[in-house]
Amino acid sequence: MAKKAWSRLPMPRRVERTLDVALDRALAVQRPVVLNYLHRVQRKDPNLTPAQLVTRLERQYLTAVVGIGGASGAAAAVPGAGTAASVASGAAEIGAFVSASAMYVLALAELHGLPVSDPVVRRALVLSVLLGDGSAAALDGAGVADRHWAAVLTRSTSKDKIAGVNSHLGRLLIGRFGARQSALLFGRALPLGVGAAVGAGGNAALARGAIRSARRAFGPPPANFPKLVVDAR
Repeated sequence: MAKKAWSRLPMPRRVERTLDVALDRALAVQRPVVLNYLHRVQRKDPNLTPAQLVTRLERQYLTAVVGIGGASGAAAAVPGAGTAASVASGAAEIGAFVSASAMYVLALAELHGLPVSDPVVRRALVLSVLLGDGSAAALDGAGVADRHWAAVLTRSTSKDKIAGVNSHLGRLLIGRFGARQSALLFGRALPLGVGAAVGAGGNAALARGAIRSARRAFGPPPANFPKLVVDAR
């Protein structure tokens, strides 16, 4: 019965709007902000190798989104907070998840010597990482068949092809990622602290998928740091 009740609620459209706005905001971040984030991580341990820094970025990303999901789900456990308030909190959490994901992907791009200033390319890179295996067909259709597609997207793919990829990936994001987040929204709204566990666990699963996808997109860590990364160490 609960499942049928959830299916009658107009959440997919709300999630679609939330995802669209979240992506626009996340991808509007300026390159100096991404570099500053990367440098802050480095300064905590200046002796990190590029491979170790990638691992640190993955760990911080996972920790951040698990915390975001748990905090959002915990709203349902607060006395007097109704389901509507919990769902609203979950919708805001989607934005935070996408923002954290974009920062993680763009920091990896800088670390791999693939700075991304073009908003069209940025969107394709972030969407393809978020969708993982689901993005393969769209990338192949644009001629981006390389296993490590990040370099191909940023260096040799035409803008027209990337725009087509973005259109396809955007639909996939709403249909797949949005549907999963819709289910998580209602899971987070469960009372007695169960929502917090659902939110944290759901975000952890999504983040691990994004991390696996990022590893495929960027390939092995570079042997040396790019110049801009070295200069600020």
